[in-house]
Amino acid sequence: MGDFYETFDDDAVLAAKELEITLTSRSMGKGLLVPLAGVPAHALDNYLSRLIKKGHKVAICEQISDPATSRGLVDRDVVRVVTPGTVLESALLDQNTNNYLAAVSQHEGRAGLAYVDITTGEFYATELFLHELPLELERIEAAEVLVPDTGEPPVWTDLGNNGTGPRYELSPVESRTFHPDEARQSLLSHYGILTLESFGCEGMDLAVAAAGAILAYVARTQKAAVLQLGNLSIYATGSYMALDSQTRRNLELFAAGRNESKA
Repeated sequence: MGDFYETFDDDAVLAAKELEITLTSRSMGKGLLVPLAGVPAHALDNYLSRLIKKGHKVAICEQISDPATSRGLVDRDVVRVVTPGTVLESALLDQNTNNYLAAVSQHEGRAGLAYVDITTGEFYATELFLHELPLELERIEAAEVLVPDTGEPPVWTDLGNNGTGPRYELSPVESRTFHPDEARQSLLSHYGILTLESFGCEGMDLAVAAAGAILAYVARTQKAAVLQLGNLSIYATGSYMALDSQTRRNLELFAAGRNESKA
């Protein structure tokens, strides 16, 4: 509102706690006080970053009508939802790495994995054994992982945690978006094509399911950003050597030490 983004009720209580900002209240008449907390519009990126790093999702609501021509209340609507995997603001991103939003599906020991960087449009998908999934998620350093909201808890509980690797921000979404038929139709409609043969994923139901779920999630949370996605690229995990986080850290330390010795 005005030069501030404000939160109300339980959201205000949460924002005040997480952002260490003042919690006030606003009178709604008849003695009713509503909790209120706000941040300056010019400092939004800073506060967004702090909330996203703590795993929160933030819905941004803005005026969508002109106050000068509106009668009564000005129309407002949610223009997008910011989540760990859908950050667009450059100030919130590491410019040296991708910020991937991933989705996973599974069936009888196999898994489908798709991931996208909505800032670059890169969009990938693959199928692999379920036990290979944690290492592949670790390799791409997914910022957020979509899973079906009806998935068996044991399958996802330790996702991304192989004893040494990180845990990931899991976001349960409607399981219907993972249905192969709906996911396939979403991809066909988005790209304006009749088959998925050109992408090389016809018959790869698990990969298609994951890719379709990502497309639906981006469309729902980002609206315009879904138009920026590039063509879906299919790859095989066996085409490269996968390294766990500890090995990569050791290699990075080795490379850093070698560079320092040359200085």
